[in-house]
Amino acid sequence: APSSKPGSSQVADVVFVIEGTANLGPYFESLRKNYILPAIEYFNGGPPAETDFGGDYGGTQYGLVVFNTVDCAPESYVQCHAPTSSAFEFVSWIDSIQFMGGGAESCSLIAEGLSVALQLFDDFKKMREQIGQTHKVCVLLCNSPPYLLPAVESVNYTGCTADSLVKIIRDRGIHFSVVAPRKLPALRALFEKASPVVGAVEPHPDYSQDPFHMVLVRGISLPGEKNPLRRFNGTKQGTAAVSVHVEL
Repeated sequence: APSSKPGSSQVADVVFVIEGTANLGPYFESLRKNYILPAIEYFNGGPPAETDFGGDYGGTQYGLVVFNTVDCAPESYVQCHAPTSSAFEFVSWIDSIQFMGGGAESCSLIAEGLSVALQLFDDFKKMREQIGQTHKVCVLLCNSPPYLLPAVESVNYTGCTADSLVKIIRDRGIHFSVVAPRKLPALRALFEKASPVVGAVEPHPDYSQDPFHMVLVRGISLPGEKNPLRRFNGTKQGTAAVSVHVEL
């Protein structure tokens, strides 16, 4: 990682929202290798190392939200890992997810996950008061469409559906991405509702490493695209919206 502290325009708030069910489990290693680790490397400026530490509030902050299924009661629907500035610690959290339950469910609690992610971004904002504007990225990784039910566990966003939550994400200037092991129209619809571009088509570089994967990305540059942005810490292009669109 670069020794110099990134400039204020290059500081990122990154939240991954991951479906922690058996529906995603079999595909997760492929998504981790092809998209999750490269994305973290992009924000970290290099591969995560144990010695990486971005300082309390000065560097990129990572948060993890894991959402489960309706059959997980009495467990909480969502587990939230407090923000860390260590990419290495963030990867260790991701690697500790237990993909259990939900095999019989056709939908997942995406609204619960996104509502908690928004609360994390609210927390980031308070932490970042002295820094000002940050590059905000929310990545949803899942393998099932959302329930139409509104969120119930979040304090500030109770009653919001997944549709309304992605619009809040858009309005807050958060770059919303979706990565799934198959092409799900409901997830594509969420991605499109979060588009910051009104009435225009976003550019669509293709980062997909597998023809079955659906990789719809904004605000991150991944390997495999012809003209990628340079690493996040080495460029002022962090505010560029990068969208990926994988055609059927």
